[in-house]
Amino acid sequence: MDISHIKELEFIRHLNEQQIILLYNTSETLKFDAGDKVINAGDQDPYEYYLLAGELVLKEPGDTLNAIKSIHANSHDGLKCITRSKPRAYDVYAQTNAALLRVELEHLKSLLKDAPGDSYEVRKVLREDQPEEKQLFFDIYSDLRNNKLSLPSLPDVALKIRQLIADGTNNAKTIAQAVNSDAAIATKLIKAANSPLFRGTKEFESTAQAIVRLGMTTTQQLVTSFTLREVFKAKNPTIKKRMDTLWTNGIEIAAISSVLAKHIPGLNPEQGLLAGLLHEIGTVPVLMYAEQYEEIANDPVQLEHAILGLSAEIGGVILKRWSFSDEIITVTQYARQWDREHEGPPDYCDLVIVAQLHAAMGKQSIEDDKMPSLEQCPAFHKLSNHGKLTPEKSLTILAEAKEQIEETKLLLGA
Repeated sequence: MDISHIKELEFIRHLNEQQIILLYNTSETLKFDAGDKVINAGDQDPYEYYLLAGELVLKEPGDTLNAIKSIHANSHDGLKCITRSKPRAYDVYAQTNAALLRVELEHLKSLLKDAPGDSYEVRKVLREDQPEEKQLFFDIYSDLRNNKLSLPSLPDVALKIRQLIADGTNNAKTIAQAVNSDAAIATKLIKAANSPLFRGTKEFESTAQAIVRLGMTTTQQLVTSFTLREVFKAKNPTIKKRMDTLWTNGIEIAAISSVLAKHIPGLNPEQGLLAGLLHEIGTVPVLMYAEQYEEIANDPVQLEHAILGLSAEIGGVILKRWSFSDEIITVTQYARQWDREHEGPPDYCDLVIVAQLHAAMGKQSIEDDKMPSLEQCPAFHKLSNHGKLTPEKSLTILAEAKEQIEETKLLLGA
């Protein structure tokens, strides 16, 4: 039996050869002449239909003239189920002589439960009677608990620099060779070293000179910051827009955190910059998973609900995998916990919480009604007690550093 022509079909491609043979033998091949109606809009039948040969057209119910879509066998759309919604949304006609495979949905599902692989496509069809938001939560938590969560990777050049410095490499030329593997990052590092942010008086033209001025720790923090933009990527237009907003917001929080850190003993501006950029890193996988769920991807309310429920825990997992320090991991886990209190001096999570409150001033946000004022925020009192800040002083600091904040945002690619 030749089953090669159905091995690439949606859902069926996840079955093993024996399962495909069983499915094929218990399914029916239907043949139609050009002009025949294949599927009726409004039908609630228990089948999935696949196009094996020919061409089909989808039309609005009752409209026999205007085609909404054409489907050719073996095309991208031709490998998918013809129309999955129940009741059927469209009338489907054979544009040419055509052959269809009619599969019992429940039989397909029973085989998929025992399919050898693991994919979101399979999970989705097995739980399609549940709301998409629940499916998304289940997918992410299931993968999180089973250590199979699809996480973004830290870009290669950042990993290489971190590893070199962790191994004790203090040679600027060696570090420079690694940085120079990415021309864009090397250019940004030289620009940073020559900028007023690092009090550059002499213009450097080489990466090695820039690294000497900045120092190894600052170089590592800046390279990581510059490469993070690569992580915030998506294909779905709606998700991409949300990812771009996430990055832009991260840049603003990073710039404010960097400025405020200069006035708080014990906090480092470059580490504050990195903390600000990473504070919502846990949102990235949620958006990546949401691309699998069209309804959630296109519903801002559902999407934000998923982010608020999942991103903090996932952020901690990502940064642990990237081998970041506990002080930065804490930021991504608790940066939205406005009432957070802790023993000891202020930390980078306090810094980022306060930076977010400053960034939110004068803006409308779905979180506005939940965000406290500076005076009501324990994190601000922690910074205030340690750095002698007042709400007025912190606003003055940021106003005076407006040019520096814009310089930082430009450096990071805002």
